[in-house]
Amino acid sequence: MVRKPAKMYRNISKKAYTRRKYMGGVPGSKIVQFEMGNLSQEFPTEVDLIVEESCQIRHSALEAARITANRRLMKDVGRSNFHFKIRVFPHHVLRENKQATGAGADRVSEGMRLAFGKAVGTAARVDSGQKIMTVFSTPQYLEKIKDALHHSGHKLPTPSHLKVSTIKVSGRVISAPKLVGEKVVAAPVVAEEAVAEPAKEAVKGSGAIHAKGGKDAKAAPAKDEKKGAAPAKGGKK
Repeated sequence: MVRKPAKMYRNISKKAYTRRKYMGGVPGSKIVQFEMGNLSQEFPTEVDLIVEESCQIRHSALEAARITANRRLMKDVGRSNFHFKIRVFPHHVLRENKQATGAGADRVSEGMRLAFGKAVGTAARVDSGQKIMTVFSTPQYLEKIKDALHHSGHKLPTPSHLKVSTIKVSGRVISAPKLVGEKVVAAPVVAEEAVAEPAKEAVKGSGAIHAKGGKDAKAAPAKDEKKGAAPAKGGKK
């Protein structure tokens, strides 16, 4: 199938078409990954790629921009010196009324006007001033990062600019997220004192006392049963 130009899909019109459970055969997103580089370290410098117009960005354009930026960062900065993140996801499903192309297609391609169409891809709807991509790193690689994001901005169907800001760093290394089943669960850093306090409270709890005196634990429910039986006799009287 011949891919149509991006200008046919970049303008936002009507409501977003995202309810995939009512549609079948939606092509998968071409975006391979949304976070790259060093994910276990905090960096003090943040560089954002911000769009200037509201539009729709196809998943193929986002992947092209990601590849361009990631290759330059890997080559000039190094994998361990940056954290690259894609901040949007292509939720909106694009529809197209497929028609024949090539020789003699003018006789075959005539069809219903303003047809609903079939799903041909996905796109992300963005607003003006929204962050599309972010790179976290150190100030010494700032010029290399700006150059990488500048080239990736050429792949998008909207003008864009860069914004540099500084972040407060806590000085600790965050453990990498773990995959539990189908969900990604982050392993937070917990102090030793916070772990020790719940353990002491568990020893002082009532569960530990009943565990030591098994007779007392069994006798307690018997008393409750006798108390519960008294109102039953009174009810018969």
